[in-house]
Amino acid sequence: MSASAPTSARSSTPLRLYGVVAYLPQAVRQGSLPARHERGFFRHGPSLTSFLAQWGTGAVRPSVVLVADDVDVPVLISPEGVPLAVQCVPALCDRAYGAWHGQALRDIAAEKLAALLQDADFAPPGGESARQFQARIGAWAEGADLHGTALFLARPAVVRAMAVHVLGGNSALPQKLDCAPATLSLFTRQGGDWRLRMMGAPLGGEN
Repeated sequence: MSASAPTSARSSTPLRLYGVVAYLPQAVRQGSLPARHERGFFRHGPSLTSFLAQWGTGAVRPSVVLVADDVDVPVLISPEGVPLAVQCVPALCDRAYGAWHGQALRDIAAEKLAALLQDADFAPPGGESARQFQARIGAWAEGADLHGTALFLARPAVVRAMAVHVLGGNSALPQKLDCAPATLSLFTRQGGDWRLRMMGAPLGGEN
């Protein structure tokens, strides 16, 4: 990130932050935790390009496109046909599972799997707890120097965590939020106050 503006200046500047959800790696959809080298993806790059193009010009043009380090993103084209620069953001990566990366869920002892899914303070060896993951996303949201209109592309858990931060929810809330791949969510910030304006709207062309 560039040098941060004073917190008071950032919080007084309106922000529209769009979150676009990537598909999870194939192994995850087959019942495994993601391996370290596996990356989320988008099936149809043109749909993202069309989405950016429909924003038009002026105030609604994204000032920055942020991409989590664990997501592959296609080339994004501006309405003028120019490739858009993207900024990789490690803080927007999915939860870290440490030594359990790539592990099939069926191979994890039942009591440890229950702890992983239900105990907000449980962390796999060398990984993050759900509470630590939530805190990381919240810290990024409060510390990022963003204004105007911005876009981030990340895995489902990251967009859910952003929603939990905006809503001020606890560790049980993510289980109640539907945030499927190829959907769009919108978070706004005005005067330091966050709002969830839209959650899980289908992104045309990605279904």
